[in-house]
Formats: sequence, structure tokens, C-alpha cells
Amino acid sequence: MASLALGFTLGLAIAGPAVAQEPAVDVVGCDTLVALRVLTAGATSATDAAAHLSAHPQCRLIPKAGLGAVSQRTMIGGAPFECLAVSGSDACVWVAP
Repeated sequence: MASLALGFTLGLAIAGPAVAQEPAVDVVGCDTLVALRVLTAGATSATDAAAHLSAHPQCRLIPKAGLGAVSQRTMIGGAPFECLAVSGSDACVWVAP
């Protein structure tokens, strides 16, 4: 009976835990830091900011998977802001912290 329990335990160890895949997430990004600051000025969250995108033509939702390395960084009022490379583009987009 002990060998049956050991075999079952080893079987679980070999299989390992299932890896959960993260759902595709969109990020609010803007062509300029000024546009991002204007968009997020009254927003309480990224979802709140996304709801106002139609009034901000320089800003859009970008799939997180399409973002690359940091091209520029700055700090404003103690909050970090980053401009991330976008797949298929030479430009970067500023994203909210």
C-alpha cells in the first residue's frame, strides 16, 4: 500500500502544476507624455481612463503583448512614467504607471 501512495505522489511531482495563462490585457498608451497626463488627470483607474479614449486622439488601447522594451523613462511628482516600444513601429507609447 505504501508503494501505491509513493507512486501516486511521484506521478503528481512529474506532472507538475498546471501553468495558468494570463488573459490578453490591453494597456492605455499615448503618443506623448502630455496626452497621457491629460487623459489620466481625472481618472481613478486605467479602466476609467480607457472610457475617455474617444476624446483623446493621441491615446489608444494597445495589447500588452505588443509592447516591448522601455525607450524612455521619467518621474513626475514621484510617479514613474515609461515610453515602451511597440511591435511594428519605430515610435514608443507612454503608459500610465
